[in-house]
Amino acid sequence: MEILTGYLPAFTRAVSGKSRECIYLDLMAGQPKNVERYTGTEFDGSPVVAMKARPPFTKLRFGELSAGRAQALETHLRQEFPGDTRYEVVQGDCNVTIDGVLAGLADVAWAPTFAYVDQQAAEVHWKTIEKLARFRRNKQGWKTEIWILVSPTMINKGVRGRGGIPYEPYREQVDRLYGGGEWRQILRALDQRKITPSEYRKQMVNLMRWKLEHELGYAITHRIPMQMPNKTEIYDMVFATDHEAGDRIMQHLYNEAALREPEMMRQAKEAKTGQFSLFEDDGGFDDANAGERLWRPEPCWDPTAADWWSYEEYLDENR
Repeated sequence: MEILTGYLPAFTRAVSGKSRECIYLDLMAGQPKNVERYTGTEFDGSPVVAMKARPPFTKLRFGELSAGRAQALETHLRQEFPGDTRYEVVQGDCNVTIDGVLAGLADVAWAPTFAYVDQQAAEVHWKTIEKLARFRRNKQGWKTEIWILVSPTMINKGVRGRGGIPYEPYREQVDRLYGGGEWRQILRALDQRKITPSEYRKQMVNLMRWKLEHELGYAITHRIPMQMPNKTEIYDMVFATDHEAGDRIMQHLYNEAALREPEMMRQAKEAKTGQFSLFEDDGGFDDANAGERLWRPEPCWDPTAADWWSYEEYLDENR
């Protein structure tokens, strides 16, 4: 959430004075307040972060599937931002409500737009992502910036079903996320031990990036892995933009995140020196370029180039 908190005002500053409108779309807005799992610290949820961004977004739309949560969010926003008419809370499945939301913003479809898709695993459909991307079309052809959570680990759990028995309805749900069955090639390679779990995660995220770039035409995508304190990667955030400014800002924010986190700093030290720290707290390292060593932007690659990818099996699955 810290990266989002830093990115949104940077986004609005970048367009301030250049556009009289600036749009924020949060497809799965959730709660106005959240609690940090390990520390118990309360922090603002994404809707409140977006409402507080300065310079401000001129139009904000918050989607929420749960009727109860949608009402709680509406109530909270009315209390914290009385008289603010910039936002709307839209209750329902975002894959269903997205058409109405975008239609209501059609008169400002030229405006800089940022979409946050904080799904659990495979709730959003590729068709919805496609609609987001194609909503904004300005003279330069820049599309909606998208920041989407991708969790191959949760997908892998979901497709196993109970007792490890393949659960086809969930696999079809993942088909809708990726807009086809290509991802099943990656799952099959994992099951046949042709790739490791780490490679599986990278391949699943890469497939999403490849489709964003080669099917939707985004100029730049990034994979930003999110880790637990024990270095376990739990999910990835995929960022898609057409503008170099978004690229620069995101790299800068990740660098700042590295400087804030002792664990990330230790990784940066290891990356720089090749020395591994034995202690959890090693304060003797100060390097403004720490984040650049922790996370270097890497291009996506053609997923079908893998030697385990079977085009014939892919055709069979997609007939």
